[in-house]
Amino acid sequence: MPIGWIDFSKNERNKVLKVLDLLSENATLDELGIATIRDGFSDLFFPGTSTIQTRAKYFFIVPYALRDLERSGETNVNKFLKYFDEIEEDCAKTFIENSTDDTGIIGKRSILNGKWVKRTPADIYWSGLRQYNIFRSGLSLPEYARAICSINAKKNNFIKLGNNNDKAEENEADDGDAGDIRSIHFWDIPTYNDEWFDNLQIELTKNEAEFLKERIINSCEESMFAYVLKNNLPQIMDCKNFTELGNIIKLFPEKMQKDYSLAKDFSEFNYLLRVVYNIVLSDGNNEEANEIFDDLYSDIKDIANIDLDEIFNRTSAYRNPMMCKFLRDSKRAVLEDNISELKKIISRREIFLKGSGRARCAHPGEFDSTEWFGGGKLYYRFDNAIKIIKDIREGIGEC
Repeated sequence: MPIGWIDFSKNERNKVLKVLDLLSENATLDELGIATIRDGFSDLFFPGTSTIQTRAKYFFIVPYALRDLERSGETNVNKFLKYFDEIEEDCAKTFIENSTDDTGIIGKRSILNGKWVKRTPADIYWSGLRQYNIFRSGLSLPEYARAICSINAKKNNFIKLGNNNDKAEENEADDGDAGDIRSIHFWDIPTYNDEWFDNLQIELTKNEAEFLKERIINSCEESMFAYVLKNNLPQIMDCKNFTELGNIIKLFPEKMQKDYSLAKDFSEFNYLLRVVYNIVLSDGNNEEANEIFDDLYSDIKDIANIDLDEIFNRTSAYRNPMMCKFLRDSKRAVLEDNISELKKIISRREIFLKGSGRARCAHPGEFDSTEWFGGGKLYYRFDNAIKIIKDIREGIGEC
């Protein structure tokens, strides 16, 4: 069923698009409402990342373009954002033309179809830019645009009203730097060439790679992300997914090892719930789900024997008491080998989240029994972080 909405600002539109992104990404589907824990562990391990980030270069393209627009003197917010959107689209086209590696170019598919994306690089990377203190403010992109346009307008008014006579007495002449937007430091970025756009490539320069590495290490020093970069652990590049990270987890500090163990345990438990969820909504006819459950059955009590209290503590999940109750009830049902009760708990959870009209579990058997709903195991943005690490290492020349 197609859906639509009316938005009154770019900011409101982006909020809706972020929700739709979660529904379109297999790794982030949240049919049972456990996002607080998923995102909590993701932020512990790989802060500043998201499931739709692609390449590290965008941590620089966004500020380069916005710094150029800051100096343009634009005072109209809508025009400022429109020009910025056009620059981002032009960057994508230039990436396609100039880069030997076109993997991860945002908007590539849309551009080839004569369109441009609704979720722009700035939307996708803004949180990371703030996390790494590259953007030195808590403003959103629209708020930042309004601030810049306001500063430019005040600067223009100052110039019109001021005394610009260089021959005036010292105490009467205008300060040449008065109203200069460069005195407002929104950005902390490396020195870059004003002609950066002309030779644009998706790969990081050495200067950019070293800068981003330093930013991540200094702003997220307790994270696995920073630890890998600071201690140069190339072994992580051989891990195909978050689960395989267990092969090298002993290389990390004890606290990270414990967090990893909690996150991995929760991923396994959540996966069991997702398997049962697919059995419920297919009315027992999803053969894939049935086979997986049969394979897991001999170990389900071990899978459910997880430290939920510590998981809640590490991810601040106590702020969502209904989710905590759902998980505790599910754990108890599994440990009691009461799968019938587990199915009811899962059904009630989805109905609570979505209402009986939208909850699939309220309409068992009405969906394609060969289709899988709700995603698989949780990887906590591991794949996206690896892409960023790879770009940094290649930029520095470490691989």
